[in-house]
Amino acid sequence: MCAVSERLDSWKAIAVYLNRGERTVRRWEIELGLPVHRLPGKRGASVFAYTSEIDAWLLRSRQRIEAADEQGEPQVVVPQSPPDAEPAEPPPPRRSRLGVVIAALLLGLAVLAVFVAWSSVPQAVSLRVMPTGVAGLGPAGQELWRHLFPGERLDALTRGTSSDRRPGLPPELITASALSVSAVDDGIRGGQLLSFTPEGALRRAFSFGDQLTFGVQSFAPPWVITDFRTDPVSGRTVLAAHHFQWWPSVVTVLDTRWHRQATFVNAGWVEHVRWLSPDRILIAGFSQARDGGMLAVLDARSIAGQSPSAGTPFFCEACGPDAAPIKYVVMPRSEVNRATSARFNRARIEMDAGHIFVHTIEASPSETDIADAVYEFTADLDLVRATYGDRYWDIHRDLEQRGTLDHPRERCAGRDGPTTITVWEAASGWRTVPVPQKPAG
Repeated sequence: MCAVSERLDSWKAIAVYLNRGERTVRRWEIELGLPVHRLPGKRGASVFAYTSEIDAWLLRSRQRIEAADEQGEPQVVVPQSPPDAEPAEPPPPRRSRLGVVIAALLLGLAVLAVFVAWSSVPQAVSLRVMPTGVAGLGPAGQELWRHLFPGERLDALTRGTSSDRRPGLPPELITASALSVSAVDDGIRGGQLLSFTPEGALRRAFSFGDQLTFGVQSFAPPWVITDFRTDPVSGRTVLAAHHFQWWPSVVTVLDTRWHRQATFVNAGWVEHVRWLSPDRILIAGFSQARDGGMLAVLDARSIAGQSPSAGTPFFCEACGPDAAPIKYVVMPRSEVNRATSARFNRARIEMDAGHIFVHTIEASPSETDIADAVYEFTADLDLVRATYGDRYWDIHRDLEQRGTLDHPRERCAGRDGPTTITVWEAASGWRTVPVPQKPAG
């Protein structure tokens, strides 16, 4: 590896670089072939030299230089500046041959360090949660390393898995187990958020140990982690979990050291979280108090509190005021959802071009056969439109033929889609918002 070459633009600069007097370096040019170049047509300060050429010459001419040094060398004389002149610029530091070699080695080490840092970024490694532990996979899917959790069987959380390259912070890979089961006694343990180095060392882990009380009902661990996201700007992580058996959920924000900042409690499962911006968090799931799919925006700087449920059995006295959300939206269950006795119409979210698309699952005969309602919102949770998917109307027609429903789509109040949602804001409380109608024609 070659050191960076500098240009020396005078006899003085060449002499300083060689730590010799100007007379000596001039003599070395004549007697020893010191590589000095001249500018055509110039007089006076018309010479220049390259440090790389001088260094190579020094290596070739060592014995001849030592022989010349035995004859003695005049001391370097630095002329004094006149009293009124500007102070002379100090000479550059001495650069001996040893210094040149050291500089080259340091440069090589610096390049090597950059290469190692670049080659260890997590973009080349993805994570896979397995029943036995977590594996790091290379770009071609090959297993690079494996971190085992003896005595546990892990349940994977795939949608939250991420490779996190946060600006100014050490590279790390983040994933989570939804929960784990003890291989000894089949006991259920809560999920864990896990951070690994790209080389496979476990850096840290986080799990929920919350105990919540709603009226006379108390809920203790285990908590199932459902989703997490790391904000690429601030490096903070938001994650959600719900109780293993019952309906409460918790959402928390961790700083870059995974210190817990604050917690939002929701009466109903929260299954999806997103960062809208470094100070806005979007959550989606279900509202137990309002019996419908929910969507809410939280202030990431102050999420402490709970979902709007005061005056109901779903209010947590110790969880703070129900004024934490900036906005809280509930999408009611459809008649198909109720007629089929389907599970709660929990909400799933997608982001596209600054808009939020919410799918509430109204019926799900199988994992791939889903009837949904689709809502489109702005980033401020203003409703743009809503409709039912085609599969929804297929199931509606089946229910008609079986006599479960007594009317066709044409006589259905929701023939064009959901008709209303309910919205909570601190300034106005709860209000019913009609779905915008399609323009006539």
